[in-house]
Formats: sequence, structure tokens, C-alpha cells
Amino acid sequence: MCPIRSRVVTALSLFPTTRLYHQSRFLIRKMNSVFRFFLLFVLCACWISPLPTLYAQSPSPSPHGLQTPKYTEEQIQEMVEKLKERIGKATDAVIGRIQKEEGDLHIRLSYLTKPDRLNPNAYTSKDDVTQWRQTLQQFKERADSLAKLYENADPDLGNALLQQRINQAIATQIKKELLQSFPWDIIKKKNQLTQEFVSDFDALLTFYDNNWGSWKTGSTAGVPSFDDPKLASNFLSLKDKVSSVGAQIEDQYRAMTR
Repeated sequence: MCPIRSRVVTALSLFPTTRLYHQSRFLIRKMNSVFRFFLLFVLCACWISPLPTLYAQSPSPSPHGLQTPKYTEEQIQEMVEKLKERIGKATDAVIGRIQKEEGDLHIRLSYLTKPDRLNPNAYTSKDDVTQWRQTLQQFKERADSLAKLYENADPDLGNALLQQRINQAIATQIKKELLQSFPWDIIKKKNQLTQEFVSDFDALLTFYDNNWGSWKTGSTAGVPSFDDPKLASNFLSLKDKVSSVGAQIEDQYRAMTR
């Protein structure tokens, strides 16, 4: 390894993990190590080695016949830090927003999956049902917006990196590595389950609306009682679907943090 490359690697190894992924508890953790490794690779392979100015032709050879480096170790470390900061700003703008939306969506999901939402006795009137249907619609809109952010992550990352005046070749490679580190199978599965959850929960609210007053407080806390066995069976089926899909979404969120 050339002396300058060696110093760059040493400098980067002393920096803390980048701040790209701090906005949400649902971090895509494996992206951290990928990013750090790839930043080292890009700096050495794509940025430092092609720059002819990093080594100046010495007017007179050194006593040992070696060329004199143009930049000091401190200057190299400063250049590395500036490039790292630019990459951090670009990825914060895209990945940071995705993580913020993920966190917001999960909070909304937690409201919808509380036990009271699955207990019709917790609704005081049909107006309550209407309000929760509006809440569900807002949840769906945020989920759709998040899905769009993932869909546009490729061009958004590319544009954000270029806006930070990062070399096109480097930007392309960084974007490629970051996108490959996304857990796309988990993201796709979570999106599918979210759509299913919205449909199932909407069906449960419709049941409440269409059968208002057909239940009463049961002998077990939180469990309504129906005089009509068919309604009781329909309710349990809808409730179980919502509970099951909600639990599966939580599983996907946990998988994203591993």
C-alpha cells in the first residue's frame, strides 16, 4: 500500500461510525459496516490513486530517490474528513428521511394494534369508529409514502451525492453499495403485510359500523359478548386477522434491526 493510502486508511479507522443512521431506532444495521468498508475502498481505489497531484514531481530527487508527497498527513486527513462529511450529508438526506418515516409509521401501527382497538366495547359511538377509520387512512397514506421513498431511493441517493459535489464515479459506486445493503426482502414483505393490515383493520371497523349495538360486555375483560353466534364468529375471525398481521409486521421491524 502506498504511504498516502496507508495514512488515509489509518485516519478513517480512527473516525467513529458515520451519523447516517441515527434518526430511528429501526436502523438497517448491516449498512454501517458496508458503508465504512466501502468508503475506505472508494477513497483508495477511486479518489486517491487517480489524482496525479497527490504526488508532486520533486524538482530535485530526495537523497533516497523517492518523490516527496505534496500533501501532509494532516491535509490528507482533512480531505478525508470533508469527503466523509459530504457523503454523510447526502445519505442523511435520503436514508435519514426513510428512517424517520419508518419510525413514524411504527408509532402509528402501535396505536392501531392496542387491545382497545380490537374491543368494540372500547368505542363509545359510531363517531369513534369514523375517527379511527380516518386514523387508518392516515396510516395507509404514510405507508404509501414510505414505499415511494424506497422506490425512489436509487435516483434520490444519486442526486443527493452529486449535489454534495462528489465525483460521479464515486457517487455511483457508493449508491450501488448502499442500495445493495438495503434488506429489500424484508422491506417488500413488510410493505405487503402493511397493505394486508390496512385491509383487515378496515374490515373490522366496517363490522363495528354495520353491527353497532350487537355486542355487550362479556364475562372476560376486553372480550365482547354476542347473542348471535355468527356475528361472534365473524368478529373473532376479523380480530385474529388483524392481530396476526400486526404481529408479523412487528417481526419484520425486528428483522430490520438485526
